[in-house]
Amino acid sequence: MSKIFTMCFIENNNHLLLQKSIKKPFEGLWNAPGGKVEVYESPMEACIREIQEETGLEINHPNFRGIITVTNVNKKSSDLLMLFHARDFSGDLRDSEEGEIAWIETENIYLYDNTPDSLTCLLPYILETESTITGKIIYSKKKMELFDVIL
Repeated sequence: MSKIFTMCFIENNNHLLLQKSIKKPFEGLWNAPGGKVEVYESPMEACIREIQEETGLEINHPNFRGIITVTNVNKKSSDLLMLFHARDFSGDLRDSEEGEIAWIETENIYLYDNTPDSLTCLLPYILETESTITGKIIYSKKKMELFDVIL
């Protein structure tokens, strides 16, 4: 059975909020925060809740940016990833049990070797366009084999 996850790209003055994951499959990598949509919860509600739990921030009016199917060939499973973008937030930033949180200069993210390929592939679509996107990401043996997005 597929699961639904959220991912929120939170921007602030040419910086993006990233989280260093302590859990698989992205353990040790910096990625945009988010998490699983719970029963009786909309993706928007899940996004707002997950950001508050994982970062301490209250995001206001996150923009829905798209939906991606994420397939793991080895597990023969696909999940849905709901993408959001936010610039309006309040609160005090804090780390959580999910991992360390930091504001990273956006242009430097492309130079990091400790971010998932999927993050650097998604960034231009989220940060440089206003379009809603759809597409798919396919992983095999923990490696991204295909990234296909449509505006």
